[in-house]
Amino acid sequence: MLSKVLPEREYPMNNKKIIAMMMTLSMLAAAFAGCLGGDDDDPEPVVEDWTLTPAADVAAVFVTSDWDPIIPNLNAGEMCDAILSAMTKTDEREVVVDFTRGYYTSSQGVIGATGSTAITDALDLNMAGTTVAVQSGTTSDLWANDNLPDATIVAYADFPSVTASISNGEADYAMGDSPVLALSGDLMVTFSDETFGIAVDDGDSELLDAINVAITAMIDSGEYDLIFGATFEGAVVLTDDTDANTATTYPMATEGSRLTHVLESGDLRFCSDTSYPPFESLDADGNAVGFDVDIGNAIADEIAAHYMGNANPTFVADKVIKIGFLNDATGPISVYADAFTYAANAAGDMLSTNDGYTFEIVEADSGCDGTAAGTAAQSLIDSGVVGVAGAACSGASMGANAVLSAAGIPMVSYASTSPALSDAVAHPDFFRIVPSDAIQGDAMADMVAASGVTSPALIHMTNAYGAGLADSFESYWTAMGNTLCTKLGYEETATDFSAAVQAVMDAGCDSAVLASYSADGAMIIETMAVMGATIPTFGADGIAGESALNDYTNPAAANGVQVTYPRAASGGAGSFGTMCAADAVCGSGIYTLEAYDAVMMIGHAAMMEDGANMASHIDMVGNDYAGESGTLTFLDNGDVGGSGYDVCTFNHVPTYGDYYNCDMMWSAAGGLEAAPFMGATVKIGFLNDATGPIAVYAMGFVAASQIAVGIANTIGWNSMVQFEIVYADSGCDGTMGATAAQTLIDAGVVGVVGAACSGASMGANAVLTAAGIPQISYASTSPALSDATAYPDFFRVVPSDALQGQALSAVVQADMPADGTVGLVHMTNAYGSGLADSFTADYEAAGYTLCTTIGYEETTTDFTGAVQSMVDNGCTSAVLVSYAADGGMILDEMAAQNWNGQVYGGDGIAEEGLAADTSSSVDGVIATKPAAGSMGTVGYVFQGLCAQSADCAGGIYTAEAFDSVVVMALSAFAQMASPGATLSQVIMATGQGVEGASGMISFLANGDVPGAGYCVGDFTEDVDGNVAFTCNRSWDPANGMS
Repeated sequence: MLSKVLPEREYPMNNKKIIAMMMTLSMLAAAFAGCLGGDDDDPEPVVEDWTLTPAADVAAVFVTSDWDPIIPNLNAGEMCDAILSAMTKTDEREVVVDFTRGYYTSSQGVIGATGSTAITDALDLNMAGTTVAVQSGTTSDLWANDNLPDATIVAYADFPSVTASISNGEADYAMGDSPVLALSGDLMVTFSDETFGIAVDDGDSELLDAINVAITAMIDSGEYDLIFGATFEGAVVLTDDTDANTATTYPMATEGSRLTHVLESGDLRFCSDTSYPPFESLDADGNAVGFDVDIGNAIADEIAAHYMGNANPTFVADKVIKIGFLNDATGPISVYADAFTYAANAAGDMLSTNDGYTFEIVEADSGCDGTAAGTAAQSLIDSGVVGVAGAACSGASMGANAVLSAAGIPMVSYASTSPALSDAVAHPDFFRIVPSDAIQGDAMADMVAASGVTSPALIHMTNAYGAGLADSFESYWTAMGNTLCTKLGYEETATDFSAAVQAVMDAGCDSAVLASYSADGAMIIETMAVMGATIPTFGADGIAGESALNDYTNPAAANGVQVTYPRAASGGAGSFGTMCAADAVCGSGIYTLEAYDAVMMIGHAAMMEDGANMASHIDMVGNDYAGESGTLTFLDNGDVGGSGYDVCTFNHVPTYGDYYNCDMMWSAAGGLEAAPFMGATVKIGFLNDATGPIAVYAMGFVAASQIAVGIANTIGWNSMVQFEIVYADSGCDGTMGATAAQTLIDAGVVGVVGAACSGASMGANAVLTAAGIPQISYASTSPALSDATAYPDFFRVVPSDALQGQALSAVVQADMPADGTVGLVHMTNAYGSGLADSFTADYEAAGYTLCTTIGYEETTTDFTGAVQSMVDNGCTSAVLVSYAADGGMILDEMAAQNWNGQVYGGDGIAEEGLAADTSSSVDGVIATKPAAGSMGTVGYVFQGLCAQSADCAGGIYTAEAFDSVVVMALSAFAQMASPGATLSQVIMATGQGVEGASGMISFLANGDVPGAGYCVGDFTEDVDGNVAFTCNRSWDPANGMS
């Protein structure tokens, strides 16, 4: 019969029983054919010759498979040729697979959750209320279900979930293979010795025999011992479970067999559950690593040596190099410890990617203390480290150096800055990649001087770091011709700073400079806040970084604190910085890039001579070393020159959070200057009626917008976004508004805030809409602007005058003037006509009549006729719908004609600025304006900031101008993350339930806001001409006047 080579990945049925049955049937068929007879002249069957065509080599290929389907995946014949995955040889599995001789002897083990009851035997777990975690389908799963009927057994699909269960409270104990469990906790008991084997499909006798011979060769040559020692400690223990059926010679590969496929393809594919260290797992690059992987590679080499005649390399274990890491995990800067650990481990992982080397980071707690650091240094020596990175605190580095230098072990500090450490004689074999505080004191002095203070208190620790930095600052400060108000030293263990703060207050100091660590610095600053010492506060790297806020009871106390911090040297361009910034722990730390570089430099030095002559090799590495923190070169004393300092500020933005922004920088050559901004600058247009009838309020709008953009830029700095406001004068006029809008479009704005006047907003909208640019008005109240079809992409944070007309009508009615004695004088522009119509409709609907209604162009300057008409018609009260400028002229004309009736007005005159436009008294004038919602945190913060500016404090709609800029900035920022949405869509989404300075903001479908009713205020003016506008009453649609 003719035979054929099956296509790749197709294999004949090879179950032993099926083969035997087929052979029997073949013999019976041949016998039957003989009985029937046949033609003696029939030709002999043609047998096609077959020859093995091997590949050049055989490589072990590990294919990840979940555990439960791993045997079916093997039997299916598509995924892999064998299973190498710490699989225990059991009778149940032998039914469906064949196992090789054992390659590892193991046992089952148990670890417990924190606080779990100690056990002496695995059977002690057989108690009701006890939950035991196992991996589904494993030996531990089978054993637990057979032997622990009273316990609750929870089976997980993967082993990481098993160990996680005792950490997250899902289980009391975890059961599994002892070597794997030992990586996650202390073994409580071990039991049930077992042997791991490699599984092949039932009947793959050739591949089974080849792997068995390879395992035996590996054991006999001593290579197995090398592989074992690279992963496990102690003597090799391996049960010899070979028998008479275990092959001792390699089989001949036959046509169509699995072994033939392996040899011809060059791949020996192993199914493996690659989440089971130390046997098999995936490294950061997705490569399979572990004991089983090393075994698989050695088997492939043995097979290739026999069938292909290749060289058979002996396993060479990686050179293990231990690097010590001194971390101040306890003490005053412990808040930064986790970030330091993250950086050190990341460096160790990166170093271990070098062929032939495995780096182990051995961490010890130096406690920010010289004595503790000496003890920690000895523990690192005892563990066999070749070099030490750390410590962070200068005193700890000094204490450690005394011990390490005596043992000939160099150290590279990532954060110790004391000038005393520059003495290479006193501190031999000491390197650091941060500059000495002898330079930082200069930067601090310039930072403090730039703030304008002249008499600071200097409060400092008396340890190496604090004393060194304080002395440096004082020398530079006094060299400028300045003096200190007082200088106070304290032990780093101090916790009560009330006396020190009282001394500062008693001395009349105008500021405080701290040379402290994070924990004590936070206590000092919070004590100052509690005791009322509200003076500018400065510090240095000891209190720098976002993580420092974790030491505050109330992080808001740090608001405004300025600090210096060593600036990264030029040239830092690796991947760790990006990875660190994306991690919540690492990204909030300080000196993380430096910690990473310190470990990396020690590692590179160690690879020069496998850990020998480390001090000289570190010095060699430290010559133009391209690190994450920049290009580093050690000076003769182990210092680095440094690249200047960042000057950073803590900012507390109520309702938005806390921000740490390094937006200034200092260098010896350039002094203090703005830090270059490398992100995106977004332009926001601002339509301001800087000329025209409400020009008196223009500077108030500008002041409010600058407060808003300052806050937006504080929030956006670390997200690499800054905002710039581009101003244009809309002149309270539609034509000017359109021209100004085009100017803003040409300037590249993404959105526009404004205008104030309704007519100007209308004119601008026609131009902005055509360009797809939305606008948010802070003061345009015309009812016509509620038409979203006529005015698309238009939003406003003030309510329509459709409601203000009702409020103004209610005020007049409440004061009960005689019917027919109230006259209405109004502008005929969009604002004036809209409010006048709304007032008239409500007033007349209530059954009242007006004595006269007089409209005028907003450019009118002569109101003689208007006032005369009021007199002629017997009007004793007047309602003005005007702006401040024309309203002031009307009041002057009334005074000139001796008309002294009651005057009412709308929001156009409802601020003290009205008095600036009239020479007559405003005393007794009553006006309405939109009421702010209930004052929230943002409102109080804005009120305080606005009060610091005379322009803002004396303006109208300043809170609304602030809110409009904030909403526009937040929306522009949000759109960057949603580029598929238009800015108008994002504004609508952002402007829902926003707490603003003017109250809660929620845009309706047409861009309006419902408002919070109206303030009814009274003008008062004393004999000295001091004017006040006070909201004494209010009106809202639900409750009316109150």
